[in-house]
Amino acid sequence: MRRGRFHGLRFQRRIRVLPGVRINLSLSGIGVSVGARGLHAGVTARGQRYVSAGLPGTGLSMRQYSPMQHSTPKLSFWPLAIAGVILAVLLAVAVR
Repeated sequence: MRRGRFHGLRFQRRIRVLPGVRINLSLSGIGVSVGARGLHAGVTARGQRYVSAGLPGTGLSMRQYSPMQHSTPKLSFWPLAIAGVILAVLLAVAVR
């Protein structure tokens, strides 16, 4: 059973911060993904790790999630921490 208020509503926005590195915003929170078009790996806003492969331009893709470990909390702060570090580096470069 899904948690949350919106069962059918979905929102997702990807922001490219560096070539091959994206911050993914959704109703669940912030995730991070790394990779080229058609093949990438990432961590969802809920802390799930995944690998995704697809055929660019066709809309066909698949996503494989890593099994969750019981010691890993369901909501992880690591995607937010990684995004914060990336944004701090970008701001430091932009200020110079």
